[in-house]
Amino acid sequence: MKNQNADALLESIFYYMNQLFEKRDFTSTIEILTNLGRTLVQSDRASFWFWDRKSHQYWTLAAVGNERIVVPENTGIVGVTMQENRPVVLNEPYEDSRFNPAVDMETGYRTKSILCIPVTSEHGEMLGAYQALNKQGEDGDCAFDEKDVKRLSLVAVFGAKTLESYLLHNKAFFDQLTGLKNRSGLYEAFHTRILSGQKKTYSIVMGDIDYFKKVNDTYGHNAGDAVLGHVAEVLKESVGLDDETVRWGGEEFILLLCGKDRGQAREVAEEIRRKMLQEVCRYEGQEIRVTMSFGVEEIDEMLSVEENVRRADEKLYEAKKTGRNKVI
Repeated sequence: MKNQNADALLESIFYYMNQLFEKRDFTSTIEILTNLGRTLVQSDRASFWFWDRKSHQYWTLAAVGNERIVVPENTGIVGVTMQENRPVVLNEPYEDSRFNPAVDMETGYRTKSILCIPVTSEHGEMLGAYQALNKQGEDGDCAFDEKDVKRLSLVAVFGAKTLESYLLHNKAFFDQLTGLKNRSGLYEAFHTRILSGQKKTYSIVMGDIDYFKKVNDTYGHNAGDAVLGHVAEVLKESVGLDDETVRWGGEEFILLLCGKDRGQAREVAEEIRRKMLQEVCRYEGQEIRVTMSFGVEEIDEMLSVEENVRRADEKLYEAKKTGRNKVI
């Protein structure tokens, strides 16, 4: 029986390693590594977590056996693993105060054992964690041990290299001032998501800060940068995880909204417009208020990025020309 299990394990390892050579995109690679780790430690479920410092959250890049999970920063066993930068093994999680049962309560899953490994860069920067749930033996549930820690640590190294390369590659797609995606980031998102054959509705919202030149003239360019950062935060907080937030250039921003038609996108833009009226940017004792105008269009996948942006820009121009602080 042990030889048969060893042969099956070896066959699974070869299968996933072969998949790694065939798949080149980031998402597929992370999913394969997550499956490989689950197989190596014989767990029922496994997940690869990313530490999103900007949003102060942990969320799953891949979660075998579950949909994407998002939890607040510094919570649960994933939080303990990252804070202490060491493997954590819990074979009786409900008897440990560090365990957060909220996800179990939400999903209906019963966690019986946990193995969590930190994922760090080659420079020691904490990137995320790899978590395996419910060790499976020949007779059902059993406990994780030191051998499982070593096996999962090996997969975590591969995962760290993959994630680090992806983050380094992505730096070229982000605006340094706001942290949002830049023009190159929008082009990349458009081609990988909309032109990849996904049968999803997308809409584009183009927004512009009203009278932004007056902000710079009145308060100075550093204050203007603070306003840009403030607007970027409001935009990010107003969209979902599957949406894209882009600084198109200057004081212009673009939202790429997944799963929303033109009418739904207009509602999002209108909500942001109202929110901007209430929000205040504080800079060196000054309270700076700004408004925004928006143009909304549904994405036509038969058109190029430039043509789709132009259509939204035409609506934005109409909003600016007819009084500003409105959605067209």
